[in-house]
Amino acid sequence: MSYESSVSAMREKNQPSKSTNNLYEEVAQRIQADIIRSNLSSGDKLGTELELAAHYGVSRATIRHALVALENAGLIDRFHGRGTFVADKKARMAQGGNIQIIVPYLTTSFTGRIVTGAQEVLFHHGHSVSVLSTNNSQKKEGEYIQKIIEQGCPGVIIHATASDFYNPWIFELQRQNIPLVMTRHYQYMESHYVEANNYQGGYDATAHLINLGHRNIGLVTKHPGFMVSLHDRIQGYRDAMSDYGLAVNRDMIMADLEDHRYVYLEDRSREHEHEVITALVEFLERSPQMTAVICLNDLAAADLSRAARVAGRTVGEDLAIMGFDNIGISANLEPAITTVNCPTYEIGKAAATILLNELAGTNDGVVGRALPMELVLRESCGPPRKPERILAIKGGG
Repeated sequence: MSYESSVSAMREKNQPSKSTNNLYEEVAQRIQADIIRSNLSSGDKLGTELELAAHYGVSRATIRHALVALENAGLIDRFHGRGTFVADKKARMAQGGNIQIIVPYLTTSFTGRIVTGAQEVLFHHGHSVSVLSTNNSQKKEGEYIQKIIEQGCPGVIIHATASDFYNPWIFELQRQNIPLVMTRHYQYMESHYVEANNYQGGYDATAHLINLGHRNIGLVTKHPGFMVSLHDRIQGYRDAMSDYGLAVNRDMIMADLEDHRYVYLEDRSREHEHEVITALVEFLERSPQMTAVICLNDLAAADLSRAARVAGRTVGEDLAIMGFDNIGISANLEPAITTVNCPTYEIGKAAATILLNELAGTNDGVVGRALPMELVLRESCGPPRKPERILAIKGGG
């Protein structure tokens, strides 16, 4: 027995007790992860059995079992007298693999539809899917990514956790050459992404209100942070106002609503609910001439509808309210909220398609797609009353 084989056998003997099957499967997973992490291409040669046994600290027999498993999975090709080589990328994709999808929360209202769309495409192409929920924690998001890097993964789809700063672990995914598609992307990171065309949504929402006759149009949003989607919606609002020759009144913009909920998490305390409604009532009362408000998510639109009643305004009559995202709550209010539909299911399908193309090596550079949004017209938006009537109502309250 060679010196290297003796050392490997001793290492394997001293490892924690586990079955031979479990050990070679674990080694196969480590080899697969190293192939992905090293960005090896089809046709690249791996080490000999002796070299691999020494590298992974196991016996030559265990390495042989691991290589057979990888060959059966279509990940490597073994040729007698020539060696072991990375299999063709298309062959690896055809054999499938477990794709990881990371989201802040699992619900049916928003991220659930992204996941559903992605699963449909990936399952059709032979991939299994694991969905990881971060509970909107960047720390948890980082832990998931770290584990993915350690264990290896054919590819990742991620709806990045909202925060005021970027998660460095997402950059590490790229550095480790693990294929990545984002459904909430970082503005200054070159990565594949698919999102709704939020700029177009913001512009169309504003233009719709202007065409109804509104001129004093406000805007409500939580602090945008790094979220490109909110920045784009705001810019669409500003550009539409400018294109129609209307000034943006700072008093009619609330860009720091302290709403800790998210479009995929609707729970909150009574105290927090009271704080949000109070802030929105104050917002309405300081601009009585405002006849329409665009809320950059439907939850804020629902709160503004409640605040309007407190402030003596009638939604759909002397105050038009526009929401965003078209989650279930928008259709179930009285009156139902006009909103901008986010094509979440289509985003998931497109993200999966881009990831499959990346695995096949057919993407032409970095792919960024913005899917169109569309207005969903309901009862909360109508033409404005005359300004005198609005002021008279407010003055009579």
